Amino acid sequence: MLPMLKVECYSSSKLNERPVAFSLSNSRYKVEEIIDRWYGEGSRYFKIKADDDNIYLLKYDERKDSWEWVFYQNPKMLGALPDSDLGSLQGPGREIEDLDNIHPIN
Repeated sequence: MLPMLKVECYSSSKLNERPVAFSLSNSRYKVEEIIDRWYGEGSRYFKIKADDDNIYLLKYDERKDSWEWVFYQNPKMLGALPDSDLGSLQGPGREIEDLDNIHPIN
């Protein structure tokens, strides 16, 4: 079962313009930085750094007016893996440095 996600947003002329904080289960995280954002068909994606120093990818579905937690990355743990374990994270034909350039396909 996925943790319960609740997103608090800044809204101006656009509803849910960008996330400012979010809660997963019973833990609340403040958005420290929006690293990247992009648009899909009927969706907006936000790659953010939270106040726990982890990276999250959140998706806002404009049609359903709902948020989804897509991805989580702990940068400290990624650097702590022995080189022999990197292959299991990469997948075929993908170098570990390319992870920041992955964009979802709708």
